[in-house]
Amino acid sequence: MDSRLPLLTVDTVIFPGLVLPIPVTDVQGRAVVRDLVENGGELVCGALAVRDGYELGERVFRSLYGTGCAATISEITLDAEDDGPVEVTLTGNRRFKVSELDGTGDYLVADVEWLDDDLGDDPLGTAMVAVKRFRKYAEAVSEISRPGLHLGELPDDPSTLSYLMSAAMKLMTPDRQKLLEATDVTTRLAQLVGLIDNELAAITALPSLPAFDLISWSTLSPN
Repeated sequence: MDSRLPLLTVDTVIFPGLVLPIPVTDVQGRAVVRDLVENGGELVCGALAVRDGYELGERVFRSLYGTGCAATISEITLDAEDDGPVEVTLTGNRRFKVSELDGTGDYLVADVEWLDDDLGDDPLGTAMVAVKRFRKYAEAVSEISRPGLHLGELPDDPSTLSYLMSAAMKLMTPDRQKLLEATDVTTRLAQLVGLIDNELAAITALPSLPAFDLISWSTLSPN
């Protein structure tokens, strides 16, 4: 995979394996998709979550996180009025850290450093704890909301499992970003245990979560 990527700025965190439709409403994002299609080949871009931002005329200025996920565009929904993309479906592939940004063109392009998914000290043991907590969390959500959180068969691989749970939980962007940036799988799973415990405490105190289903997930390897 190329280490230089055109960037889509997104309002959520994309994880390896996550399949998600993303709106493309700004000029820069449309230019990214247009150029990828015109250049042919695999439609791969970098997805970076937005910290904050504003629009000035046709330009969008955003403060971005420094770690993101390469993603493949599998579907493009066009605007019937001007044939510009209004939504794309992204499948997360591999994490990266931005080394350098180039903003001289119509959109941001990043030179990236690929991040390995090291397992850490105790991925299997931590995964067992996280799965128990996650199932308890799903049960609690389903008790107070319909249709609730429906779990299919969870993956055995600790890395894939950590991304699946990270994507499935309803979290604020900073929490999701910390999970993406975790230095290894064991650390990510431990962070998930802490976040699930917080969510369970919140449900007990104020049982009013919205209904949602398990996110779409790709069988692609995160790396």
